[in-house]
Amino acid sequence: MDQEQLYIILQQMQQQILDVQRENQMLKETVQSMKPITIENVNYKIQELHVKELKGTLNIGITGEAKLEDMDTIIDDLIESHSEPSHE
Repeated sequence: MDQEQLYIILQQMQQQILDVQRENQMLKETVQSMKPITIENVNYKIQELHVKELKGTLNIGITGEAKLEDMDTIIDDLIESHSEPSHE
């Protein structure tokens, strides 16, 4: 490979670097101009699920690693809170 070929290859690489730098700058500007997405509320509609076969464990709101005694306490508290007359 002679010097002229090396010079041509070097110019091509330099142009590629400039192209990548321009593209990088455009992408940075695009990202900075994007507005952040805020999710304020997520609603689960469990009743709309159509289940053909149910296998495994479904944990919603309470972890599956709770001890049996803890679950008994939670259930008792829920029953108690629903059985008390409301003060409205």
